[in-house]
Amino acid sequence: MKKITLVLILTALYFVSYGQDHKWAFGFYGDVHIEEPSYSGSFGVQGKYDFANRHALQAQVHGRSGLAILGADYLFSFFDKTKSNFNVFLGAGLGEEFYTFSQEIFLEDVPPTTIKVRDNVFVANGQVGLSYYFPAVGLSLYSGYKAKFSFEDESFSPNYLMLGVRYHLW
Repeated sequence: MKKITLVLILTALYFVSYGQDHKWAFGFYGDVHIEEPSYSGSFGVQGKYDFANRHALQAQVHGRSGLAILGADYLFSFFDKTKSNFNVFLGAGLGEEFYTFSQEIFLEDVPPTTIKVRDNVFVANGQVGLSYYFPAVGLSLYSGYKAKFSFEDESFSPNYLMLGVRYHLW
């Protein structure tokens, strides 16, 4: 019984001591368009998988009233995560934005009618950001700048602020 307890304690210490070696992280994600007067944001959940020391994939689902976004990104970190808790990253990704909004239609000799419009937009994004990992609690905080390109209308939309917190599990 003492050996089993010792093995469990050593295993727990291993996972707590080497948090930067955890490949999976999950957390909360926010995306705020700082160019709009209302600072409209969307918030949701995110998962990240580090498949190499400086390379990772992340996926997120976030939204607000009338908007849902699914996305996936590739991230490159400049610093070795096993040697530094601070990091700078670049990323590129793809996403699909699903919109629902009301639109009024005005026709001659007919009272105005409101219809619900559903639309989706395929976007590519680029991002640059900073992150810091707190090994004592297994959390990382990050923030960054994101710019989006819409393929449907070939428009460029800069000035998104990303905010997030991730808990490192495995």
